[in-house]
Amino acid sequence: MKRALALIAIFLASSCATAPASHPPVHVVIVGTTDVHGWFDGHESTAGRYGGVALLSSYVKALRAEDQNHVVLVDSGDLFQGTMESNLFEGEPVVRAYNAMGYSAAAVGNHEFDYGPAGPVTIAGPGDDPLGALEKNAALAKFPFLSANLTEKATGKTPPWAKPSTIVDAGGARIGIIGLSTPDTPNVTIAVNVAALNFGDPVPATIAAARQLRARGADAVIVIAHMGGNCRDVNDVHDLASCNPDEEAMKFLEGLPPGTIDAYFAGHTHRRMREIVSGVPATQAAPYSAEFSTVDLWIDHDHHRVESSRTNIRPLTMICAKVWSGSERCDASGPASGSTLVPRVFLGRTIEPDPAIAAVVAPYLERVNAKRSEDAGVLTAGVFTRNFGSESTVGDLLADALRRATGADIAFINSGGIRTNLRAGALTYGDIYEVNPFDNYPTIVMMTGAQIREVLRLTTGADRGIMQVSGLRYTFDAAAGKDKPAGERDRMLSVTLADGSPLDPEKLYRVAMPDFLAAGGDGFLPVTSTIPAGRVSVLQERTLHDLFAAELKSFPQPLTPALDGRITVLNAPPHQTPP
Repeated sequence: MKRALALIAIFLASSCATAPASHPPVHVVIVGTTDVHGWFDGHESTAGRYGGVALLSSYVKALRAEDQNHVVLVDSGDLFQGTMESNLFEGEPVVRAYNAMGYSAAAVGNHEFDYGPAGPVTIAGPGDDPLGALEKNAALAKFPFLSANLTEKATGKTPPWAKPSTIVDAGGARIGIIGLSTPDTPNVTIAVNVAALNFGDPVPATIAAARQLRARGADAVIVIAHMGGNCRDVNDVHDLASCNPDEEAMKFLEGLPPGTIDAYFAGHTHRRMREIVSGVPATQAAPYSAEFSTVDLWIDHDHHRVESSRTNIRPLTMICAKVWSGSERCDASGPASGSTLVPRVFLGRTIEPDPAIAAVVAPYLERVNAKRSEDAGVLTAGVFTRNFGSESTVGDLLADALRRATGADIAFINSGGIRTNLRAGALTYGDIYEVNPFDNYPTIVMMTGAQIREVLRLTTGADRGIMQVSGLRYTFDAAAGKDKPAGERDRMLSVTLADGSPLDPEKLYRVAMPDFLAAGGDGFLPVTSTIPAGRVSVLQERTLHDLFAAELKSFPQPLTPALDGRITVLNAPPHQTPP
């Protein structure tokens, strides 16, 4: 008996000596950007320089130094479209900068498709590859473009230039990353460029991708999605009352089974988010390379799980070279009086542009600087502002310029295509370009009065921006039909010509618009798809931003911002800045 007990003791001692030791949790830092829209060079303001890849890289290096390189850098989509220095090179400088910074993955945003075929043409014609520019960028990237709910109609599979998900190593922990694209993509890019693609339900796509990643040994699963939120309070992560429950991010997270994913990085809405939704830490930084978001995960690699009680969503971080004393931000408006601008110190390091990243993008900047700073010959007496849901001064100005330049009866400008305000003072070509940076062409579409009313019904009944107009006046009730699906809402109360005379439902009118709308974008497809090709003329002599630059200088100077009541909104929501 004693001999047996001794043998058991020896066996147990031997087993304990050879059993794998328990390892401490691995701390992984996930850093997210979104909706950079080509602003890789950042911004100038009265508070100094902010944003851009060279400054962001300095922050990322500080994080990597502190956390033993356990840092994963991701982007939630819309990398390219929006600035001259990005658009002239179809996004190439953004990809090269992301390569140099060590991004692990990027989601496929709707504006990734805007460039269409490689080269100057943005809308694919016969024989053109509508995905040429994006395929070129994907081939150049050292990181994958991800979208689990994006498939080819012909094959039902993910396109060869993209992946549903990927796994990256961070300090021995395996992080699964799933990408998602907004299912609304065909409505918010050039429709013909994505005609061969499906953008499916993201919930089952995520469940399937997460299951596969965990089967492959992922310790944690995160989602980078071009599907965003909108929360007024980003200070209290438990304050869901400040969030719009109808946004895609909220509906998606509430539809997932518990435990499917461990963190969510949102994009697309150009709003901010820092909340815990259905148990998932969800975050979204401000757009245009102004901020980044950060989530800390502690990963139990031995048991392939995240210690969720320790997960932390850090405050959103503004990308600043200098900050207002007593703060970590460099907002142009400034904090309390008496504050001064001081060097930004982050994790003990002074933030300065990373010279290596600056060198990557410098050649692209040099090639556009002369054109950007060219005197436009336009003087504004005040700021022309934009509005997503009501008439705007910059919308009136651009629509009037488009109608006058084309000799049209009526002009439409989609609010979502107006990307910034038009500043006060003597303007450069770059100022005008960035108000409407898309390489769209003016297009004349012969439409009946009934078709004109129908596109206004569709665009005021949906959740996207309204049409800014010239040559028309219209009134709608923003609160009508909330209980109906967007396509069935009729919020229109009246539509007339600018002089108040009725719109003849049978008469053909000459209507100017961006080719994006003529091709069916922003809800126009149910109408424009029924218009014969012979009634559509794309004017490819010059882009819209070139048209605006030429036409605005012919207006009486200085241009003075004013509204004339051409759009009346009953029960209007608060002023909405377009995403």
